[in-house]
Amino acid sequence: MNDTQLAPRSGAENEIDLIGLWWIVWDRRVLVATITVLCTLLALVIALTATPLYRASVVMTESADTGLGAAESGMSGQLGGLASLAGLALGAGGQHPERQAVLRSRHLVEEFVAKPDVLPYLLAGAKPGQSLWLTVERFRKSVLDIEEDKLKDTTTVTMDWADPAIAARWANEFVALGNQLLRNQAIEDATRNVAYLEDQVQRTHSLDIQRVMYNLIEQETQRLMLARGRTDYAFTVADPAVKAEVRVSPKRTLLVLSGITAGFLLGCYVAWIRVRFARRETRVRH
Repeated sequence: MNDTQLAPRSGAENEIDLIGLWWIVWDRRVLVATITVLCTLLALVIALTATPLYRASVVMTESADTGLGAAESGMSGQLGGLASLAGLALGAGGQHPERQAVLRSRHLVEEFVAKPDVLPYLLAGAKPGQSLWLTVERFRKSVLDIEEDKLKDTTTVTMDWADPAIAARWANEFVALGNQLLRNQAIEDATRNVAYLEDQVQRTHSLDIQRVMYNLIEQETQRLMLARGRTDYAFTVADPAVKAEVRVSPKRTLLVLSGITAGFLLGCYVAWIRVRFARRETRVRH
């Protein structure tokens, strides 16, 4: 087959039909096959040498304030204004947006990453002297993932790591640390509120105000007892993480197939470019 047969039927230089392309690929099938094989081998090397990653996930729901909901709704009218004037954080009637905020916060990730049984794994293979800030950023981007399903009222914390046992342990410990931080904050707030209210009771002589203050103290004491007595204070684990047996990446079959496809397309493109330049040189010579 000569170059005149490869000319587009319309005569336009920048157009080429499928039949002409097929003949180009067929005439240069050795070139196309060579490029396809090379790309396939490259994809195979990547698939075999890439670090395998295993995924561990914890599914959890927000813990309900058992025993506090009715009390809060019954006293919200008479206590809300006074609590606001006093500057007290007495809860949001079962709504806790701060829990999701803490779970996704950089502070929680930094506390977790800085643990002595976590940081050495993250620094292995990293550049010497890598800062904690950069380690946290890499952890949030490549290891940790948090997804909230508002329809099911569930939150899933996922860890991807080369060791499936470590991935499962980290996922469970991350949720436990989030619960611990929120418990400590709740205990601190409730303790401070009780101390403040008890002091105000001693300063006022109004029986009505004292009654309201005692109701507030009772509410904060219940919250303090709940925080101290429940491990899953903010989040209740519905499905803990377990050691995975199947990796999530690399997907070796998909990588090899992608290499074959990319190699064939690249080979076709190179063959077409060579024909096009050969045709130009022929025209220039004539």
